[in-house]
Amino acid sequence: MRTGLAVCLLIVCNASFAQNLVRNPGFEQYYKCPGSYSSNSTGEIAPGWTSPSTGTPDMFHMCSTGEAGVPTNWAGHSKAYVGSGYAGIYVFLIRHNKDYREYLQAELITPLEADAEYHVEFYFKLSSNSKYAIDRIGFLLSDSNYLMKDDGTFPVAATYERINRTINTRSAGLWTRFAFTHLAKGGEKYLTIGNFSNSERTRSLYITNSQATEPMLARAAYFYIDEVKVIKVSGNTPPVLTGYPELKTDETYVLKNIQFKYNDYMLLDESFPELKKLVEVLRYHKTWKVVVSGHTDDIGSDIFNNELSLLRAGSVADYLINSGIDPARIKTLGFGKQTPLIKGTDETSRATNRRVELRFLN
Repeated sequence: MRTGLAVCLLIVCNASFAQNLVRNPGFEQYYKCPGSYSSNSTGEIAPGWTSPSTGTPDMFHMCSTGEAGVPTNWAGHSKAYVGSGYAGIYVFLIRHNKDYREYLQAELITPLEADAEYHVEFYFKLSSNSKYAIDRIGFLLSDSNYLMKDDGTFPVAATYERINRTINTRSAGLWTRFAFTHLAKGGEKYLTIGNFSNSERTRSLYITNSQATEPMLARAAYFYIDEVKVIKVSGNTPPVLTGYPELKTDETYVLKNIQFKYNDYMLLDESFPELKKLVEVLRYHKTWKVVVSGHTDDIGSDIFNNELSLLRAGSVADYLINSGIDPARIKTLGFGKQTPLIKGTDETSRATNRRVELRFLN
């Protein structure tokens, strides 16, 4: 009986530990099945979600028989990341008088605890009818909600703003994961999602090959939002990388099990478990920075290998950034075939020399 009770308590504790503090995280619930774009001025979007400004975010759901359906709607065509619904917001709009922005705001189930770590995550996607793409999106965790009297840029800076180095990437038009580990001050109870930068700070790109004809999005970037999470996480045990029981700054480590396509810089699936460990290392050691260096074997020209090694280091950096690591903490270098670990032209030697190295700085 005692053993059974202990197991039961453990399950309950683990479930509580992993509780998502966001109500209706996937926008599955709705007050009324959406028929078209929203014109609701009350700020109510869906159960658990409001607009903190006079901007009007939209709901999309498979229940709709109008222009707010899933997968096809007035903003484009997209399946939900998970489930049957998602929300949509203008994150950029060219307008003569001032910036136009829309934001999603949620009251958390419980306030955040001081000095505790929380995993903040959501998925976003540029709608296919958008004629512009932008380089950023962010979130704010605050102890009070905001009720703006206009539809401009949010008056408070983001808690964290993800800024991509390039706008037009291979992942454009795909669901993209936003993730960040937040150290709580205590009392944060509201989560707000959107673009917290004005148009001067926001880099935008006109999509010349877009066939979209939606007039409302002819001068805009519009993001779908799905699967929002705020979850308390632990971080008491220092994470390690494969083969290195203890990590130190100012030492060089070969990042193991990192694989790319031949003569390409796209990461293969077998690389992700080790990269997840690297993310945890940088989340735990919050003051550390990392230098990511790419190296190739001796096959090919210097120019080709220098570029390839830098792109491979950049792919690792992009993974870290997409997982919520601040880009300011990451530096990438490409050495091509200049610094082999071992001499030799056999495949074993070449495989050893094709590598990504890390150096942590504090």
